[in-house]
Amino acid sequence: MSEISYERREILFLSLTNITATFSQGRDGHHEIEVLLETMQLDNHIAEATHPVMMFCPGNNEGEPFLHLSAVRRMQRNCSTYVFAYAALRMLDMEIFLDRRTAERIARFVQPLRIASEVKNEAVQDPRRWISKLISKMASKYSNPNLTKASRNVEQIALSANSGRVYFEHLLLHPIRLSLTFTQEFTEWNSVTEGLIIFQIIRAAASLTDAPLMFTSFAVDHAFESPQALSRIIYAHYTSQLTNQIFSMLGSLAILRPGGDFLANIGNGVKDFFYEPINGMMHSPGQFLEGLEVGTQSLARNLVLGISQGAANVAEVVNSNLTTLTDKEFIEERNAHRRMLAEAINRGTKTRSIADSLVQAGSSVALGMKSGARGIIDQPSRYASEHGTIGFFQGVGKGLIGAIVKPVIGIGDAAVLVMQHVSEVTCEDKPVLRNPRRLRRALPLTSVGHHQVLQLIPYDDVAAMAQKIVTGGESFKDIYLGHMNLKNDVIIASEEYLWVIDRSNRKPWCLSWEEISHFAMQDNGGVRISFFSSMGLKSLLLQADGGMELADLYRLLSMQISKMGNSPIDSSSVDHDSMYVNNRLQNISELYLPGILSKQEHHLFGSNNKRTRWMSLRSKEDIDVIEQCFARVKCLGSEMPNFFVALDQEAWFLIDAWSHVYAGLNSRHRIAAGVINGTGVDIQVKMSRVEEGGSPCYCIPSLEYDHDQNVLNPGGGMIFFAWGSSPSLNQAGKVFMCIETNTFLLNLSDRRSRSTQVVPLPGYQVKFLEKSFDDGGWWAKYW
Repeated sequence: MSEISYERREILFLSLTNITATFSQGRDGHHEIEVLLETMQLDNHIAEATHPVMMFCPGNNEGEPFLHLSAVRRMQRNCSTYVFAYAALRMLDMEIFLDRRTAERIARFVQPLRIASEVKNEAVQDPRRWISKLISKMASKYSNPNLTKASRNVEQIALSANSGRVYFEHLLLHPIRLSLTFTQEFTEWNSVTEGLIIFQIIRAAASLTDAPLMFTSFAVDHAFESPQALSRIIYAHYTSQLTNQIFSMLGSLAILRPGGDFLANIGNGVKDFFYEPINGMMHSPGQFLEGLEVGTQSLARNLVLGISQGAANVAEVVNSNLTTLTDKEFIEERNAHRRMLAEAINRGTKTRSIADSLVQAGSSVALGMKSGARGIIDQPSRYASEHGTIGFFQGVGKGLIGAIVKPVIGIGDAAVLVMQHVSEVTCEDKPVLRNPRRLRRALPLTSVGHHQVLQLIPYDDVAAMAQKIVTGGESFKDIYLGHMNLKNDVIIASEEYLWVIDRSNRKPWCLSWEEISHFAMQDNGGVRISFFSSMGLKSLLLQADGGMELADLYRLLSMQISKMGNSPIDSSSVDHDSMYVNNRLQNISELYLPGILSKQEHHLFGSNNKRTRWMSLRSKEDIDVIEQCFARVKCLGSEMPNFFVALDQEAWFLIDAWSHVYAGLNSRHRIAAGVINGTGVDIQVKMSRVEEGGSPCYCIPSLEYDHDQNVLNPGGGMIFFAWGSSPSLNQAGKVFMCIETNTFLLNLSDRRSRSTQVVPLPGYQVKFLEKSFDDGGWWAKYW
């Protein structure tokens, strides 16, 4: 049984195994009912939950069922009262694991259920109206009491009151023993839950580890109550015991766990060391020696166990505090790595050896070392791009601290793994594995008309595995949409990415939907996906086997067609003109563009994006470089066969030159955007401005441009260029450019962003020939 949230995600999964129900009728008029439940487990699939299992039944060696309900009902004719000669309920021990995020999510789910009926809804939303209606109803019912009528119906009223009761000759609820673990953690503030008492209690609660909750049995004879009254009595029985155990739970605080575990283990060893020889001495001298040997072994074993568990717990606490000195990326990477190791350990089919533990410990050390070394290089560059010179020094400090702290954290995690292995080997009890029964259910989308709806389908292990790939083992918040098994590849579509996994080497490869230009059907039964790269448009061919598979692949890709760079205006219908142009974007010279006077050389826009280490500039003043470029571009015309090549080279010249004009700590973000008029009519540039940046928007037109009317004639080209201010702590130095013409509206950012968009006006098409970005986020180039 699954619970699905509004976010299209399975958050809870209840698994009940081997349910047995027997019903029999004896000759003496008794009905015997027995219900057995072997195991029960509640898996926690809430995003970023600390514990993957919320409720777990450890079971026992005797193979007894987790839940055992038995009842004997005595049949009585002409009586509507249920009479039970015997009823009993027994439940085995249960472990409950909660964290703050899970507790708040459950509380948000349960809170609306407290007001379920329409009457209660009205009482909360409009209390005055509800009270007025209630008073009017009571006044009309009791204003003229008829005492004679009431006296005649006393027996009938008493009979109806007693007929709703249940009689138990013997009712027994066996003792219940629970173990509660609660992990307190930091979560983002939520204004919706602010002010509610339940959430204040959750946020103020301390972390607990294996806090015992024990409830005594409830036994009663000759109980004759209504089900509501009996349930209230049972509820009061258990709540009173829970209240009395609140203070006893303080001994299970997580902060006291290292010392408590150490003392408990040493205490067990010392007890065995004295009591085992004494018990043996009471029988014979030989058993005295055996008891001495057993006691000594127990003392040594518990001493090693106490030291290893204590060291592991202390290292865990220290590492948790040290992570606050690092960056968010490392924390997320470490958490994902720990989840991966925990899953590998829990799902192992063989006993873990010391070599396996050392390999896992080595991977933790390597993670800390690698992240620390990478931070020395990445942090200064990242902070400098956001905050300039001050940010550079801030990034240097962050990198140096990370270079020291991250390897220490990696060594600490490795020590925890080794100490845990020592504890498992030393402990006599076999460790209990608490694994989810299965992966989180995948909920694909399907197209119904022009809408996409969620499919509630039976659990599919392959789809769940595809979802696990998309979410990076539940490390990312991406949402699975669907998948397909092709002959050579496995295709997975998610909310953010398209995944292609080669069956031969099982190597995954993914693209964000914004990086995809378009896709097109091929004559050979395949689909060609064209995507943007730093060196221009590239393509990938997916082969489908048969028309049905091809149609399914087309539908899967069409789910996110609106996010693609060159998607049709109306994604619900097929635009043949748009498809024709898209198929020739990688070689635009094949298109007949009105106004282009000469056949152009084959050219892929972006193929010239190659950084030059040394560039000879006449002047390193920014305006001088702009004027030099302007002088060259205004001489370019569409009658030149290398017109497209020359325009692309000039746009890249500006991007590359700015790394020499503004170098080092004075580096600037920049955007170069080129437009080619292939409409056959004049394009009037109404407005070009920089919404965010440190320069005006410079327009550099080709020969086919009317400066008096601000009109780009058919076949002409124009380059728009702008750069940002120097990054500092007060500003990131970003660039955002807006261009408005009589044919399209264009918004461009200096980095990958959904704010980058083009809106063609009715009757026109606008296609991206290139979307190139710097990996460090310093520049963007569009055509």
